[in-house]
Amino acid sequence: MYGLTKEDLEYIKTKHDRQKKYLENNSFVTSSGQVKTLLDVSHSANHSERYYSEMQNKLNTIQDFINTQTDVSYSPIFLTITLDGFFRGFLYGDFSKYYPGVHKKLIPNNERFGFLQDKIMKKEKFTIKDLYNCINYQWSRFLKSLIFKQFKKDNIKIHYIKTAEPHKKDGVPHFHLLVYCPFNKVELLKEYYKRYFPAPQNIRKLKKGSNDLKGFQTDLHSPLGYILKYVLKSFRDVKNEAEIDYLQAWYIKNRILRIVTSHSTIPMWVYRKLLPLEKDLYNLNFTYKENPTLSEWSKEDDYISITNEHGRTLQYNQGQYKLFYQYGKIIKEFGEKKEFQKPIFKKIELKYKKKIKQPKIIIEGEFYKQIDNHLVKLNYTKPINYRTNLELYQEYKKLNTNIDSVNLKYYALIKNELINRQFIDEDLISANLYNTDIY
Repeated sequence: MYGLTKEDLEYIKTKHDRQKKYLENNSFVTSSGQVKTLLDVSHSANHSERYYSEMQNKLNTIQDFINTQTDVSYSPIFLTITLDGFFRGFLYGDFSKYYPGVHKKLIPNNERFGFLQDKIMKKEKFTIKDLYNCINYQWSRFLKSLIFKQFKKDNIKIHYIKTAEPHKKDGVPHFHLLVYCPFNKVELLKEYYKRYFPAPQNIRKLKKGSNDLKGFQTDLHSPLGYILKYVLKSFRDVKNEAEIDYLQAWYIKNRILRIVTSHSTIPMWVYRKLLPLEKDLYNLNFTYKENPTLSEWSKEDDYISITNEHGRTLQYNQGQYKLFYQYGKIIKEFGEKKEFQKPIFKKIELKYKKKIKQPKIIIEGEFYKQIDNHLVKLNYTKPINYRTNLELYQEYKKLNTNIDSVNLKYYALIKNELINRQFIDEDLISANLYNTDIY
């Protein structure tokens, strides 16, 4: 179940019990003289009741902020993001349905998400975490697309709640999201969704007479409740010490986050530090939003000060807490200020020196490199996925005029890229299938 064996489940249970015992058996004394265990202060989703209540508080805060917006009218959208079917074969080292010209842009090859294109080249089997990184990479590309850049330029904040869920049979992950988008931008967002998540099961029509897609639904009766049903089933009942089942073991074994949200105004580390003074995340966010110039925090200096319009100040300073009015008496004060040592960051020396690339010079479409004050022409072709729409279209027209003498595989790659960018309304055909008989 979920791609796990019975042995996997037993191993996760044993590991979980060991972690809990460690947290229970290690304690410390607070500045007020209280003895607390590491379990008391833990925010682990697998061990602590705090994590669930904090998550609930954050989701309610997002909802409350949406309801109190006056300058932007938001519409809730329920997104489902699944990987294309060919990804399943990657778990078994089957890359026969992978076509680089069409699929390469869907797969990361960097330090953040993993060098997974390299794994394909080496014919190495993918793990569940690799597939999770693929779908997370696609979401990251979506957030960096032109529509989100425009939102940022217009000072419009997009809120979202994202949760991962495994397929029951093999554990391949997919995402469920609740996204709050400006009402007048919903249809435009849908077009970008289809472009960045082209798997057939994402963009299939939901039902006859509806504009919604299977993965893009706007007809929601209880938006927060809609996403919560997926979020809640991923949590173990920590309070009643329920046993870990296959679903929770899937998150633990593959180190996959149960829930991710857009950034709130107040960072979560600030909220956690101020918990002894203020337990309502919404109040903190609202206070800062109304008076941003009266609040400040620094993780490096271990200092926080948040003041509302009436002068009520919450302050934390290197272990000491204060609640006071700026021109009145201190209401609450506890803790002890301790000498705070700033973290020391060591400079890591690279084993190999990075080579400085000489910039390429373009003259009338040809590439040159300067060597000893001379321009040397380069035999360089710009990668297809890096070309502009105009460059692609001009190349496509040029190839069409000499179709009998061109490299058909190259022609197919150009055409497929234009199809992906929705400049040509045709179905994708693998470049490997192009030959002289296709015409």
